[in-house]
Amino acid sequence: MYERAQVENMSSSHSRALTVGRRGALVAMLVVAVAVLPFTGPVAAGDGAAPQVVRVVERVLNPQDRQAKGVRELRERHPQYPVQSWSGIQVEGAGASASLAMGMAANNGPDLFSSEVRHAVSQGLAYPLSEWIGRDGIRADGSPKRRPDGSDDLNGRIDADEAKWDGWMRLPAAMRQAGTIDGQPWGLPRGKGNFVGILFSRSRLAKAGLDPMEPPGDWEEFIRWCRLVYNHDLGSPAVALPSYSFVAWPFMATTGESVIVQERTSPTSGRVYTFNEQEQEQELRAPDTGEDLSGAAVRWRTNVAGEGSLALARFYHRLRWAPWLVDPETGEPVELSEEEVAAGSVEVEGRVVSFEPGEVITGCVMQPSNWLVVERLGRDLALYALFGRDLTAFSWAVDPADLGMMPFPGMTRDQKPVLQNSIEYTIMGKDVARRGGGNEASRKAYRDFLWELMWRRSGDESADEDIRRRVAAGQARFLNPHDLRRLGFGDYVRECPPDYQRLWERIDGGEIELVLEPFMGRWYLFRGFWEREVLDLILRPTGRDFDYKAALKALQRDSERGLMFDRPQEEIDQHRPVARGIAMVLAILVGGCLVLFARSMLRRRPSHVGVYGGYLPWALLAAAVVLVGMWSYYPLLRGTLMAFQDYKVGGGAPFVGLDNFIHVFLDPNFYHYLLTTLEFVIWSMVLSFLTPIVLALMLTEAPWGQMFLRTLFFLPQVTSGLVVTLMWKEMFDGTAAGTINRVCMTLFGWLGFQPVDWLGNPATVMICVILPGVWAGAGITSMIYQAALKSVPDDLYDAAGIDGGGILLKIRYISLPTIMPLILINLVGAFIGTFQGMASIFLLTFGGPGKETMVLGMAIWQEAYVNLRFSIATSYACILGTALIAFTYLQMRILNRVDFRRAGEV
Repeated sequence: MYERAQVENMSSSHSRALTVGRRGALVAMLVVAVAVLPFTGPVAAGDGAAPQVVRVVERVLNPQDRQAKGVRELRERHPQYPVQSWSGIQVEGAGASASLAMGMAANNGPDLFSSEVRHAVSQGLAYPLSEWIGRDGIRADGSPKRRPDGSDDLNGRIDADEAKWDGWMRLPAAMRQAGTIDGQPWGLPRGKGNFVGILFSRSRLAKAGLDPMEPPGDWEEFIRWCRLVYNHDLGSPAVALPSYSFVAWPFMATTGESVIVQERTSPTSGRVYTFNEQEQEQELRAPDTGEDLSGAAVRWRTNVAGEGSLALARFYHRLRWAPWLVDPETGEPVELSEEEVAAGSVEVEGRVVSFEPGEVITGCVMQPSNWLVVERLGRDLALYALFGRDLTAFSWAVDPADLGMMPFPGMTRDQKPVLQNSIEYTIMGKDVARRGGGNEASRKAYRDFLWELMWRRSGDESADEDIRRRVAAGQARFLNPHDLRRLGFGDYVRECPPDYQRLWERIDGGEIELVLEPFMGRWYLFRGFWEREVLDLILRPTGRDFDYKAALKALQRDSERGLMFDRPQEEIDQHRPVARGIAMVLAILVGGCLVLFARSMLRRRPSHVGVYGGYLPWALLAAAVVLVGMWSYYPLLRGTLMAFQDYKVGGGAPFVGLDNFIHVFLDPNFYHYLLTTLEFVIWSMVLSFLTPIVLALMLTEAPWGQMFLRTLFFLPQVTSGLVVTLMWKEMFDGTAAGTINRVCMTLFGWLGFQPVDWLGNPATVMICVILPGVWAGAGITSMIYQAALKSVPDDLYDAAGIDGGGILLKIRYISLPTIMPLILINLVGAFIGTFQGMASIFLLTFGGPGKETMVLGMAIWQEAYVNLRFSIATSYACILGTALIAFTYLQMRILNRVDFRRAGEV
């Protein structure tokens, strides 16, 4: 799960952005999956017909790879079920979830796939595994499970007497809990997964005099290690600390707290006790009375602003920004306070150490641009918090003999160190319910084949065969010693690096705790906010003064208002009367605009005398009318309806009235998106609208070289918008290698200029995402204004000159009045288009840093194609469209009043 998520987040390709507009561009894409493709889904074959093709995502099983013996035998026994790889519609920038959702919406999804369990189930993409594993409250023999008082024995999990499949209870309890929702199993963990730990280079540690056999025991010791391996020759850190949640969470787990907690109410005393998310039945006891609370009422909530999360943010800030120096006598790092930095001296063990400002080092970690920085381990990188199945995980980039892994140290030595177990879950697709044949018996046989393929592929057998192949290839000493002993390769264990053996001995001995990434609620959505709004902003070059305490409190507030867990229905009901009143007012206003528009169109009806009135014009227009209705107005109406439904990609869209709009208006993020959009529109209008006017006036007055200058300014227009934006992205690079930073350092380096993180600095990012569009579009727009200025008679300019008028008076009283109708037309059109635009933001920042460039158009894209919350996305689109109706009416009135003539016509 974690490897998939981080690769999607770090390797999203740069491609053409989707714009959201009144022509229904966003909703047109939705309708392909929602309304059109369902009619193209495959039809189940009848009994004895063609083979039933099994479609699986390659992450689950690549039919072209060598497979485990049990999988091969299964496929040989059932040749009627050939297995093929599945690939769906690719939605660039949205990751694998959007492709999966599109396939499922078209009833053409895979039979087996990998995903976050709760995300897949919430969208109706999964088929439950109850018929093979069992379910809560039903014993394995099919009889109901009752409590002594006769009530149903429901505890939200599948116990030993409820499990039909004997392999279920062999799974760790936390893994079973992560794959179960409301007592029903939906996913099966695939193998033992990967482990997220701190990768290290043995050679780099040895150079710093550090012994991997004795890794850091707490956070203070880890900071010391990070400073000891600092690259003094290069003047840069040798530790990579990414902002990914799967790295931050293990650090937080060592504090003893959790991002998600469960509150259980004692049925006897009524007291509420708080437990961490992954604490199991034997741990769910009241600390004061010892009462068993495993069956008590539970409420889940987010704890991202708790003491553990604050400690983690403070720790990240120290790693990135704390000033320190090397003690010239002992060589040990010494952390400095701001007062000591200002004084230029520090007391160390009773002696005073004086230093120059240039000797002070700020921070001891760097934020990697992507996970491929791992290839620098052993060269200029010593430590990197990342995932790794074993020491061969990155053999293509790093010598396994130099690669090691250590756990995340505890916050103090009283807490256990932690490794995170990254588990992917195999899920059965919803479409299996109708596949496999023309009757229920053949469809059941098809599902049984999928289940056996699923558990065989998800079990240890496939992983064990892969281990045997790598042992045969001579890589035994780099594999997990625990697995080597289990498979009878114990003789190879003595060849494993001693520190690696010691790691697994500590795991087996319980000295190191294995944890899963949080999974309750909408963690798949929340983790992205945690990364973007807190962790990333701490580690960015502008994060020194970042108020992470306020950011964590704001994130906690957002999580309590529907981001992580659904709002209580009672809260929604309280706001429903107000929502209905506002909806009625808006409906009246929109209806009034439509009436005014219709009246203005019918006010001056042209004469039809002598005009052909037959059917031929209508016949010629029929195709265009049908296409426009199909691809513009039908998607618009379908999307509008979706805003009033609880739409699920996998089917089912109950009508919920105004609930989606209530959720939107109660969400503080909506108002932030709205303000960001207004800021984006204002700056865009100031820069992109006024620049062509000024440029046209300047080119008109140019005494020579007008044709050359017009060509020069027009050339960006013939360049692909994607190329233009990516070119500017390279120019905005926040390192010294960025074009703008190189130029500024060359010109102003003598003034102490330092590289600026243009796209990561909240003070500069908004201008940066607007400039590429201004540069690329100013030329063609200025030519339009120049053409309009050609209609001004030269006699007027000559007369103004004779009367003593200068260039400014000529522009004010002659040029601008001439092109004012064109300016008004472009003004309203540009205003509407800017509200809808988000292409440059999509490619440059994807809404970041934090939420600084998250305009409504970008929020619509993210909600629809990343979070798969189509109802919320279409609610955003409806609100945006309603707000722009008045401007559309204004634009149409201006167009009706303008008399278009050819330049030079009298």
